[in-house]
Amino acid sequence: MPASSAFRVLDATSDGAVARAARTSADEIIATVERSGLRGRGGAGFPVADKLRATRTASTLTGPAYVVANAYDADPSSPLSRALLQRSPELVLDGIQIAARVVGAEQAYLYLHPEATEARASVEAALARRTDDAVPVEVTLGPGGFMGGEESALLGVLESRRAMARQRPPWPAEQGLRLRPTLVSSAETLANLPLIVRDGPEAFRIAGTQSSRGTKLVTITGAVKKPGVYELAFGTALGAIFDLAGGVTGTLKGYHVGGPTGGILSTERRLVQYGFDELKAAGTHVGSGQIRAIPSTACVVNEAAQAFAYLSRETCAICVPCRVGTKRVGGILEGIQSGLGRDDDLPWLSELADHLHDFSLCGFGITSASVIRTTMKEFPDDYRAHISERRCPTGTCTPVRARRYETMAQP
Repeated sequence: MPASSAFRVLDATSDGAVARAARTSADEIIATVERSGLRGRGGAGFPVADKLRATRTASTLTGPAYVVANAYDADPSSPLSRALLQRSPELVLDGIQIAARVVGAEQAYLYLHPEATEARASVEAALARRTDDAVPVEVTLGPGGFMGGEESALLGVLESRRAMARQRPPWPAEQGLRLRPTLVSSAETLANLPLIVRDGPEAFRIAGTQSSRGTKLVTITGAVKKPGVYELAFGTALGAIFDLAGGVTGTLKGYHVGGPTGGILSTERRLVQYGFDELKAAGTHVGSGQIRAIPSTACVVNEAAQAFAYLSRETCAICVPCRVGTKRVGGILEGIQSGLGRDDDLPWLSELADHLHDFSLCGFGITSASVIRTTMKEFPDDYRAHISERRCPTGTCTPVRARRYETMAQP
């Protein structure tokens, strides 16, 4: 696999990285990170150097900043941060120290899911062994639920408020935790910093695509022989990813890429490279890092309905497009699944997807549109069979509604 040509986060150590960072100016470290092409591993893929620079600039004007390492793993089926912290807690802690020095932070937080007991124990044991950290790191727990890991929602949790998205701008780099400049970055992203600082940007850039460099932790699930957490090089073709998990079991219908809010692509997309921009062009995103192999026996309408049943429960409900949109989409999909669909459901679903994408307050609602857009585009026959022929193309769907989900405004 291509991952063998680049350093691997799961196997790496960060010996000497913090000492080297201490001898290097913050501007030099930011320049090194920029040359490496490192983008955030939390799903959005924002250039890390830009975030470091913005937080440092704000802190020089307003005073000390905060660093928040997001190791929450909002998607319960993709425990990437837990796997990393159980295996390499020192790497993440060194990354926090380097980031804190760069942005001018005097306090850092490591934010975990309340069920991540083993990861928490691993981190606390590592912290107990460290006696010379310049910046104290406090382990703190989120509330549970998907939205507890959203960037702005977790800041509210740290301020003893509900996990609800915030209006942006201002961005956390300018006004984050307690209105101070705050660097919020995933644990996996921060784990890359010591390696880049110590070994230079060239080692990091060996593997990757035009838009995405280095490696990425992913969770491979579904119809595979050995589901679990793996590390792959950016640029790996979607169809080849499942070889890491021992190969697929049976024939596949598609790939669900990005977790609950990710799009479902047909197997015709097997040559699409795993990278931020490449997946976006295909209609999905890196998201939670989960890549699920969907067997040929699955009905995509049912897959989409199950996704929106989950999303409608997990929304923080602060904005109308997401609070109402996820429920309406889920209800229409359940109607189609139950043999109650009509031809005008499809343009209505498309319009709702546009509203979710264009008007939601945070990435949860924005990216959930990809589930509808990709399934309608990549698997039109599944929708057509349910609506026009009143049958499930795979014979797996069972009715879940006795009446249609009607609204006051529907084409």
